[in-house]
Amino acid sequence: MKKLITLFLLFISIIKFSDAQILCVQCFEQNDSIGVNVGANNLIVNGGFENTTCGIYPPYYSFCPNSNLYNCNISNWTCTGGGSSSFPCFFDNTTEYIVEGIKAPYFGNSTCRLCNGNGYDTSCLSSSGCSVLGIPAGRPISGVFYGDTLGINLFQIVTGLVPGNTYILEFWAGGYGSANITKGLFAVDVGFGNVFLRNKGSHPIQTGVGRRFLIQFKATSPSHTVKFTYWGMFTGVSAELILDDIRLYAPQYLPVSIPVCTSGITEPTENTIIISPNPATNELTVNTNDNEQSTVAIYDLLSRKVLEQTFTNMVTLNIESLSKGMYMYEVRNKNGVVKNGKVIKE
Repeated sequence: MKKLITLFLLFISIIKFSDAQILCVQCFEQNDSIGVNVGANNLIVNGGFENTTCGIYPPYYSFCPNSNLYNCNISNWTCTGGGSSSFPCFFDNTTEYIVEGIKAPYFGNSTCRLCNGNGYDTSCLSSSGCSVLGIPAGRPISGVFYGDTLGINLFQIVTGLVPGNTYILEFWAGGYGSANITKGLFAVDVGFGNVFLRNKGSHPIQTGVGRRFLIQFKATSPSHTVKFTYWGMFTGVSAELILDDIRLYAPQYLPVSIPVCTSGITEPTENTIIISPNPATNELTVNTNDNEQSTVAIYDLLSRKVLEQTFTNMVTLNIESLSKGMYMYEVRNKNGVVKNGKVIKE
């Protein structure tokens, strides 16, 4: 079931250069596929998940061996993690919006904890578009019967890559729930660690809209493992992950209308907080133009905090030891996050 929807309402670009291997992460609020004329040049096998022995919910036919409900498999994909009470299964186009074929995997799990507190604590998080920052080491974490820190993992080993060449991982992510449920969380790993992303509800069946993601990366070997991970709901109502139409191809199959990874950053000017210079070499200055105590934090693309400093009015950060590439920053005060964005270390 396919519905042509072209809504380029949301776009983010997170870039890393030099020795970094993930070059760019982009997301688009639409269902349509992006790469054109990919055909047999798609290096993912069974990316539409149509080739499976799983039945359709209800009842649950789980594709993860650790689940007590396990009784089926997905060709060319391996499921690990999860726990005895996890319930990853398949939906079809009579239950949820499906963009490729008639069925897609649903990563059914319980709840997870993101920050150091209990319950639905999200105080450590910040967002840039559909990317999520600030998750501490060892989190997210689910219950012992739901995968603990491992979550539910679905992965495929992709072969035929040329080391040093750039590739595009494209996929669609929706969510179990209505379109007004905008908060979801999952991770993608193309061989360099988890990149945390947001999915959203994609119901109703006829008019739902999910998100298209593009991850550009530079291959370091002839094979890479592409892995998707989901831990569970992190609020009272979160969009639970539905995944479909995964493709991996060379950049020449991107349409010319798609923004490419660039070397410059344009920050909005309406905020009085100034981050300069950008790009930066050895020092980065943050100026809030007030006498209120603030904190600036710098994160790498994998959401790891690499630098943090509390200051009043202005601070100059020594970033000489950071590797060249793109980083995310956020400035907080007593009111929460007051500015976030991207900065390049040259």
